[in-house]
Amino acid sequence: MKKLIIPLLLSGLILTTGGVKSASAQIRLKEVTVTGASSSMEISKKVSDSFSRLFKDVLAPQWLEVNKRFIVNFIQNDQKNKAVFTKVGTLVYHLIYGNEEQMPKSVRDLVKSRYYDYAITSAINVKAQENDVWIVNVEDATQIMVLRIEDGAMTVIQKITKA
Repeated sequence: MKKLIIPLLLSGLILTTGGVKSASAQIRLKEVTVTGASSSMEISKKVSDSFSRLFKDVLAPQWLEVNKRFIVNFIQNDQKNKAVFTKVGTLVYHLIYGNEEQMPKSVRDLVKSRYYDYAITSAINVKAQENDVWIVNVEDATQIMVLRIEDGAMTVIQKITKA
């Protein structure tokens, strides 16, 4: 079940409308080309400087280049993070992976006000330009739902009935 949660969250980032999916549904993602993932990969000074300016006190940064963008996975404040930069150092988006305890009280209260019988199993905070969106997995004995929370509005972007 844990292996299902992260793909659900990531699929929630792609989906913009709600719908019912079965547990055997497949999502076809755009093909990407990984052009470098070794320790000898060169990160431009603009990208490196931008990363250092935006993210302080990080642990274990790991870089790779995908489709002319630089992706860095790292740990900050005991949480997994991912940031994507253009080749000139512009931050495209930042993902912070967490759980119920790491969600802001306002977001957690909004989810629990409607889904009080559900457990919050994981959460991703997506920051892109001026947008601050939470993708939250909740589940009970019969189903898993992926919720999108932005500016105090919550929508269900995916429902999966447990078999």
